[in-house]
Amino acid sequence: MSSNDDMANFIGLSAVLTGFNANILNPFLDPVNIKSEYLPFFCAKIAEESKNPELVANIFAKFAQLHDQTDPKLSDQQIGEAMLDPANGADFVLACRKLIFMWYSGAWPTIIPASSTAPATTVSEIISAKSYTCGLAWQVMQSHPMGDSNLHYGYWAKAPIPLSDYTGN
Repeated sequence: MSSNDDMANFIGLSAVLTGFNANILNPFLDPVNIKSEYLPFFCAKIAEESKNPELVANIFAKFAQLHDQTDPKLSDQQIGEAMLDPANGADFVLACRKLIFMWYSGAWPTIIPASSTAPATTVSEIISAKSYTCGLAWQVMQSHPMGDSNLHYGYWAKAPIPLSDYTGN
């Protein structure tokens, strides 16, 4: 599979799992280009954590197969549900869930299992300053991170654009 195929599958899978339109994740004019930071980071972290260097390729292959299925044509929701199906295996599903976390928060989650003295917890580490400002959570909140805004002074006087503009629904 070529790196172009990997990026196309990464964006397609990310759109299905996050609920955001692929054109938001991969805009025509993209000066920030966060996807080019996320893809290699995702691939490296999943290979390292799962100890399976083929896991990401398997995830992309399954997504491509589901996306290209024509009889019957699957909806994005059906593809997302199939990708998160426990039958795919714990590492596969966890990788997909971590992909969602990464896009929304700009951070990478680490799950700390429960012990006899503490419950399970998740901690996260910001991937980069750029990833923090590009987190989809800011768009869902129709806000921006403190100290970073592309909007002009006084933008808050107008109602935010509808969330449907982001998801295409």
